[in-house]
Amino acid sequence: MRRTMREIFEITGMACLAALVGLGCGAEQAGDAGHQESGTGGVEAFERGPHRGRLFKAGDFELELTIFETGVPPEFRAYVFTDGKPRDPAGVVLEVRLKRLAGRTDEIRFAPHDDYLLGDREVYEPHSFDAEIVVRDAGKEHRFAFSSYENRVVLNPEQVSAGGIVIETAGPATVREHRALNGRVVANEDTLAHMAPRFEGVVRSVHKRLGDAVARGDLLAVIESNESLHPYEMRSRIAGSVLARDVSPGEFVETDRTIFKIGDLSTVWVDLDVYRRDFAGLARGQRVWVDAEDGVAPVESVLAYLAPIGSVSTQTLLARVVLANADGRWRPGQFVSAKVLVAEVPAAVVVRTEAIQRVRAWDVVFIADGNVFEAQPVVLGARDDSHVEVVSGLPAGTPYAASGSFILKAEAGKSGASHDH
Repeated sequence: MRRTMREIFEITGMACLAALVGLGCGAEQAGDAGHQESGTGGVEAFERGPHRGRLFKAGDFELELTIFETGVPPEFRAYVFTDGKPRDPAGVVLEVRLKRLAGRTDEIRFAPHDDYLLGDREVYEPHSFDAEIVVRDAGKEHRFAFSSYENRVVLNPEQVSAGGIVIETAGPATVREHRALNGRVVANEDTLAHMAPRFEGVVRSVHKRLGDAVARGDLLAVIESNESLHPYEMRSRIAGSVLARDVSPGEFVETDRTIFKIGDLSTVWVDLDVYRRDFAGLARGQRVWVDAEDGVAPVESVLAYLAPIGSVSTQTLLARVVLANADGRWRPGQFVSAKVLVAEVPAAVVVRTEAIQRVRAWDVVFIADGNVFEAQPVVLGARDDSHVEVVSGLPAGTPYAASGSFILKAEAGKSGASHDH
């Protein structure tokens, strides 16, 4: 079901997807001080001050709160008015509490700076929160509140299940970084014998065919010496299989001609082509998993050899793995794939790779709080086939959408949301 939904999403787009899983318009309507976000394609109306921020009033007291981020990290700036006229903010005590999804709370205090009050910490993305404002001025306390939701989606349990959304908890793990390589199985040259005649002459008989198993000392051929005119026997120097035969009865053979190639295939080499971009990080002894792509699990080994020089024609480096082959599974000439473990990175916070989506200029993870989901910008680090390290932006212990996040992105994207400060 999940694969079908993904295919439909890619073909028909966001609108059809929502209809299929019954999501409707799940992204909530939102707006903040100088920042507005609408989950339904509209914009929440609120009164703005002269700096385009959100304006709050209590009698003749007025407070304008805006997020400023031109040339600086996003910061709160607050302007104070009496009867609509700007006034010196000195003496005004301002605190703002931002309650974010999944239990995080930011406490921001303000101090006078030029003609405004400046918050003491960055307003971290996303600018999505429930805000509580406490202002003390001339012995009076004023309280205000507003909500600003950005890329937030609300689903019921049936929609979560239909969308294939699975919730997991971000936490520590080891990220294993691999290099994906391709290569081929070849005979182990250390267990290969190239058999040539001791004396030139005419071949009287041949006793082994291509692919035959041979024991050490087995008769391969009988050759009549051109010098003594007496026949002599050519016998195998090793046990193995006949990998090549280049002779027939009646032929004249010379001593520089290999007529049999005998190989012991109880071990084989896997020669991997390493392109320039993958050179860095490879070292002898690293763990390797070789896959014959025959439906059987990959086999683990180690990098046994790295060529000191590269190939002029292909601009690749040779990396070699030795595999046990007692069951004959690995046949010279086979193409194979391999993964080399180049690094193991202990990470404090790790999420599944499929949880990562791209929203605006950010990599995001959709954090979860019950049936509410929200895109949380993150900075990523090391990754492997299934997991990726989160360097910042997501505390350990945070629930997140480990699968089905593409549906949440589609639903949030339907809002036509803006990011207007």
